[in-house]
Amino acid sequence: MEFSIDTANVMCFYTDISVVDIHYHSCYQIVVSTKFTYDSVIENKQYKNLKGFIIDKYTKHSCTAPVGSFLVYYVESKSFLGKQLKRILNKEIFIDIETILSKEQLDKLKLDFSKPDLSTAEIKNLSDELLYNIFNLSIKPLTNESTDDRIIKAKEFINQNLSESLTLEKVANHIYLSQERTRHLFLEQVELPFSQYVLWKRIKAVLTSVIQGKQSFSEASLLYGFTDQSHFNRFFKRMFGISATVILKNSRFVQFIYPEL
Repeated sequence: MEFSIDTANVMCFYTDISVVDIHYHSCYQIVVSTKFTYDSVIENKQYKNLKGFIIDKYTKHSCTAPVGSFLVYYVESKSFLGKQLKRILNKEIFIDIETILSKEQLDKLKLDFSKPDLSTAEIKNLSDELLYNIFNLSIKPLTNESTDDRIIKAKEFINQNLSESLTLEKVANHIYLSQERTRHLFLEQVELPFSQYVLWKRIKAVLTSVIQGKQSFSEASLLYGFTDQSHFNRFFKRMFGISATVILKNSRFVQFIYPEL
């Protein structure tokens, strides 16, 4: 069965990592366990026996489980699904997945992932099904929202120059605005500071290149603006709570799509 949902700005992986240190990120995150429950500290408050959650951007949290088996999604905040997650959260910093998915849906997910030797294609289909179930009853049409043409042009310029030196000044000149106006426009339209948006894009570019076998980790890190692989890993761990090297060794990426918004 195929599921129709726009996943163009979703990074998703299936992982057996069971401990993630305190961190926060500039995108929305969905974490759902496919085996056991997990404990989490969210903004210094302890939550036990969670089956999953949706968590707001910039919310500090950690996760610990006896055994790791998780579907983890990162959703860019200004994407279509990001805007839906903002509505679902409704100003809460996180919500328990059990308030969205039924016991039957969660039990089915656990049963599906208990099957031995799941192929990557099967995992991807299950990850799409879970995402579909989360959003199916929540998706609403977006009205009266549009992206400024100058931001569209700026994003295109950034995507085309990720391997070059990218400064606010260069982007501002490209779209014929002052640096200050460009800075404010990014915050208003993208809901991210310029530097964090560029960092998010560069991290995705490095991972995509490595996953697709185009370059080694060190080569991709250098190409996309990091001084070396260790420099990239420090930024990645700061954003996601775990090093990219550990993720690649302990995860199967089931979906990693890198088009523009």
